[in-house]
Amino acid sequence: MEGTPVRIRGCPATVRQLVISMCCRPDTDRPGRPRSAGADPAGWASCRARYLRAPKTVTITRMTVLNPPRSGSPIGSCLDERVDQMTPVPNLGRRAFLAGTTGIAAASLIGCAGNEPTSTPDSGGAGGSIEQFTAAFQGNGASEGLDPGIHTAFIDEARMRALYDYLFELDDTLTPVPRLAESAEANETGDVWRVRLRDARWHDGTKLTSADVLYTISRVLGPVETKAFAAGAAMQIVDLPNCREVDDQTVELALKTPNFEFPTQLGVYGMRIIKNGTVDFTTKPVGTGPFVFESFTAGTEMSATAYADYWDGAPLVQRLTILSSDRDARVNAIQSGQVDYVDDLTAAGATQLEAVKGISVRRIPNCQIYSFIMKTFRSPFDDPVVREALFTAFDREELVRVALEGDGQVGNDLFGPGFRYYAGDIPQRVFDPDASRAALARAGRDELAFSLFTAPAASGFPEAAALVVDQAARGGIRIQLDQGAKDTYYSEVKERGDITMSRSGPMPLPNHFAMRLKADAPQNYGKWQDREFNDLYSKALATKDDDARTKVYHDMQRIMHERGNWIVYGTAPLRNAVSEKYRLAPAPTNTTGYARFDKVQLA
Repeated sequence: MEGTPVRIRGCPATVRQLVISMCCRPDTDRPGRPRSAGADPAGWASCRARYLRAPKTVTITRMTVLNPPRSGSPIGSCLDERVDQMTPVPNLGRRAFLAGTTGIAAASLIGCAGNEPTSTPDSGGAGGSIEQFTAAFQGNGASEGLDPGIHTAFIDEARMRALYDYLFELDDTLTPVPRLAESAEANETGDVWRVRLRDARWHDGTKLTSADVLYTISRVLGPVETKAFAAGAAMQIVDLPNCREVDDQTVELALKTPNFEFPTQLGVYGMRIIKNGTVDFTTKPVGTGPFVFESFTAGTEMSATAYADYWDGAPLVQRLTILSSDRDARVNAIQSGQVDYVDDLTAAGATQLEAVKGISVRRIPNCQIYSFIMKTFRSPFDDPVVREALFTAFDREELVRVALEGDGQVGNDLFGPGFRYYAGDIPQRVFDPDASRAALARAGRDELAFSLFTAPAASGFPEAAALVVDQAARGGIRIQLDQGAKDTYYSEVKERGDITMSRSGPMPLPNHFAMRLKADAPQNYGKWQDREFNDLYSKALATKDDDARTKVYHDMQRIMHERGNWIVYGTAPLRNAVSEKYRLAPAPTNTTGYARFDKVQLA
């Protein structure tokens, strides 16, 4: 078929992805590098970023590209490929799906096929039992786990939600609501909290007690077993020797300093309650959650069965399976009926599924917060003036338009837009290469060079990295990309690159400050330190009046905006999809309604 035009039919995402994959397929002898991008390790991502908005249908003869690249593009010479043959690809079986897709073109072509669903709900209306429900999330490879004190990726969160409970969780406004805690009361000074527990039982039938709460906190505050506990910094405020069991159902938590935000901090990542004495989270973890552990393989799947004695009502879903997969496989799987729910869709994937009968696509705004994080413990970002140069070196509007595929909002280098305590009155930062050059001159530099550690660990990461290389160059800044692997990216961010990338779900600003920005925060990977910021944080916690506390939090955000180390370039909605056979309320990530598969009902 050499030289014969071939028309490819399919959804926009299918066509875009196929064009990109054939345009810049990797060399077999140089893994991870584009065929004809020379020394440019970002060629593939650059290609994808430039052609992300390809038309809905294309005719390929000699890889005719309808939107040619700029002059001097590193991919300009790779556009003379012929499409010699198009071979139909069979629909994914379960084993192939679990193994992940083998190539972008193949994954795209199978996207229009379908099978009968694996879920077999009983008849009997919305209240009927559901034999099997299967959900697919972005995988995290071997780093996945079931330790609620450590594992915090979206897929980990879904598994933990099935097995464990918090004392408090957050509603859609990020305000704390009681879960295992029936109530919580502070003394007049805010340094002692008395928590009354619900009548809940562990999966082994024993009763939840105050001893379990104290054990959970002591573990978080104790010696690090494998890596830092996510809640370690937030719980440093607890004065553990002076905490006590009032009775089996009441625990008194003493604090080192006043904290009127304490219920919010009890809902921080890593604070799900574990049973007193638990040290093994791999063989048969025991929780108080709506599902009982059955099996788990990191990077593949977890299975669990309904817990009939769950304190919040037994699930209708009798068996829950949570699969680890890549983004293309998730889209294909729900179209073919192999799964019932998929999380973390790209904008293109969501658009593709909106055209499929029987699938409901939901968008929840401001749920994905995209950032670059500068490492301030070494040159060049130990200099706040250099950080100032980078603040104006990135075109946030283009990043949202291309890397986030136009489905998002421009960021202002502050975390949590749209949620409680966000300082929306701070002026919007804009792309200004001249201001970047002026800041470099004030820092005594003619130019700036550093490395950016990136990987396809989240939607849009490779595209954003490729874009900022071009954008920063206009301000005299040279960025070298350090390409990592998606499965190991988050375990390597501390060591690799002068600047890294982040995608976060929403969380209350006090928790974000405690976990990521205070000097002792466990996820302060940039090691940013600011004494005034830390002092204001303590002041906010000790402030009982909500309005006065809000003002302190706004002052802290002004410090971050002026001399911090986060470039929050945009937010995107959480996009997920569910089979229309079922009802499942949409909710922001990190809130009590997110991934609540115990609340699934028949439609």
